[in-house]
Amino acid sequence: MEVLIICPVNPTEDIKKIGTALENLLGRSDFTTTDNNDMLEISKSYANRDAVNLVRQTIHETRIIDAARKRLRLNWNGISTKIHFDKQAAFARKLRIIDDNLELPPLGSIEIVLSFDSEQEFEEFVNWFTPPTKDGKIINH
Repeated sequence: MEVLIICPVNPTEDIKKIGTALENLLGRSDFTTTDNNDMLEISKSYANRDAVNLVRQTIHETRIIDAARKRLRLNWNGISTKIHFDKQAAFARKLRIIDDNLELPPLGSIEIVLSFDSEQEFEEFVNWFTPPTKDGKIINH
């Protein structure tokens, strides 16, 4: 599996604040900054799910497992899936999932793209990252 973090930095944004938002969401890491014409982009690629451990923990603590699971499944295309988080919320140490189809935050989002070698690997990840719940409680199946 591969985890790719992508975050645009608008000309009006402070890149240090975006770095703080990324660290709040994912923990400390050495992100790469690239210049795409008039916009900077911060990114990082990982080879395993450990990169999203902090996000997973926060999703469980804030009890938004079902929302995250739904988003991962809706975005699954047979090879990869993605989930977007609000940059401003992440900067404030909050976790807010963005509905990619309905919301376009003015400053963009932090995008996590997850690629898998098989559907089984995807299912195993989803069940680890966002296990099934019933009445708000994780169920063992």
